[in-house]
Amino acid sequence: MKTKKILFSIIVMLLILGSCDEPKFGNAFLDKEPSVDVTKDTIFGSLELATRYLTKGYTTLPYGLNLDWGAKDNKLGMDLLESLSDLNQSYLSWGGPNSLYYNGQYAAAIENTSGNTKYHYIFEQSWVGIRIGWNFIENADKIPAPDEDTKKIVKQLKAEAKMIIALHYCDMYRNFGGLPWVDHVYLPTESTVVPRLTSLETLNKIVALLDEAAPDLPMVIADLSSNDGRFTKASALGLKARILLFGASPLFNASAPYLDSEASTKKMTWHGSYDPNLWKRAADAAKELLNAGAYKLVSTGNYRKDFQDAYYKRGNGEILISTRARYKSGAYWATNYYFYQSAGGYGTGCPTKEYVDMFPMADGKPANADNPDWNPARPWENRDPRLYETVLVNGDAYQGRTAELWIGGQERASLSAGGTKSGFGLKKFLLDRDAATSTQSIVQWPYLRLAEIYLTFAEAENEFKGGPTAEAYDAVNIVRNRVGLGDLPSGLSQIAFRGAVLKERALEFGFEEVRWYDIIRWKREDLFRQTLHGVNTTKNPDGSYSYETVEMPARFWKDNWSPKWYLSAFPPNEINKGYGLIQNPGW
Repeated sequence: MKTKKILFSIIVMLLILGSCDEPKFGNAFLDKEPSVDVTKDTIFGSLELATRYLTKGYTTLPYGLNLDWGAKDNKLGMDLLESLSDLNQSYLSWGGPNSLYYNGQYAAAIENTSGNTKYHYIFEQSWVGIRIGWNFIENADKIPAPDEDTKKIVKQLKAEAKMIIALHYCDMYRNFGGLPWVDHVYLPTESTVVPRLTSLETLNKIVALLDEAAPDLPMVIADLSSNDGRFTKASALGLKARILLFGASPLFNASAPYLDSEASTKKMTWHGSYDPNLWKRAADAAKELLNAGAYKLVSTGNYRKDFQDAYYKRGNGEILISTRARYKSGAYWATNYYFYQSAGGYGTGCPTKEYVDMFPMADGKPANADNPDWNPARPWENRDPRLYETVLVNGDAYQGRTAELWIGGQERASLSAGGTKSGFGLKKFLLDRDAATSTQSIVQWPYLRLAEIYLTFAEAENEFKGGPTAEAYDAVNIVRNRVGLGDLPSGLSQIAFRGAVLKERALEFGFEEVRWYDIIRWKREDLFRQTLHGVNTTKNPDGSYSYETVEMPARFWKDNWSPKWYLSAFPPNEINKGYGLIQNPGW
């Protein structure tokens, strides 16, 4: 039966009525779904318990760093999404990038069982979060609300539930395109055939849900000590801007589909035509948030610390959506925060020379031979402060001394040193890889920052207006100026400004899971086909350094590129259940 097929797979693990035992408080209570001893009436008969149930929905939200071997927390087989982009090379042999993507072994059938793919249709807990969200929304009116203040709280909690649903749909949309749209909790007797919507229908459904949520959310969190991390109106407006930008981009918004297939014919992976007004919708959404003025970039004049705090520090006034998996991270070799050892020791965090070369000088001018201020003998000196807070480079301050990334140095004892095999190491999130800076510290995932909204506005404005406006320039320059860089050069063409914005996004959001989605939404085949490089640094007897640029192992995509890689495949097992999924192009 089709009902059983979908119930057992993804969407509707129902609230089941039962006896009314006393509720179990604390983590044990939160870990239980409503059942024979914790019922729907028990949970929604108390504001406290209903809030705890909704908080369980927050735990389903994505966290970009690998944590443990659980299905949700084992990111790309203990790897990083950035490893699939041009910014990073992974050397973790058992991770998803090396075992599935670099060698071209990824196939739709892999999605049936493997947790090593970049985004799994089931394992990410997106459907679990969506189910919790709708459970809450449909039962929230049962929560006792004897006064107006309590009624307002319940309305806010319902809006938070809508945000949980919308965020999960946003992530799935960026990986699959059009989706089955679940808009309520299904009854056992109800048909659960949920056809896949078009890409534009799915986009509009997400935006409508965000629009519903926004008015009932506070713009900012008043009590950070108790509620930091909960959704706000700014979260809704920011997420709306992000998903509209993705939907306006050429992957879906074009005069032809990126690859012919049944899914593209039915407009599940293509809007059917190019609509310039989608860019305007994205620009308007971003501008609404920016004009509200409730959030500011972290900017004290200490450029490096400001940038680090912008992504790392909770409650900093810049982060619009912060997801949490732990209050504090573990020790370096802890098994409940595996990111440290996988990135720092096993080789998942090895930035490419192509990425390092993107960073300009500290004044914003290019770092190349055309600039007399750039010293090829000390190529990493006096660069954009974000370089040093994102990438560990030779000669920078590190653990109270100078980083040694020359072959034989402390950070690269040999050519095969896993954590620095590209000649560079990862600094973002790892910091100095010690208890003084990162390990066992208060952590978060910066899912969405205000800086992205500035750059979203700039990009969308440039595309809709056919070239950069003064407002678009201002938006980019605000982000650059925060770290001491000068303004972008004036007089850029639409294409040149587009390139500048995409580069700025790479510099600002490296290793924050932005780059992959930028290069697929712009269909940057050239970046998938390019040869990536590292650097072997040698320390000479006189204390100077010599640099050898070396090719990194070629990826399958270089000579075998297909546009099918832009989106993930659905698990064939799900398609075969017959509830309306159609496979993505090429898979």
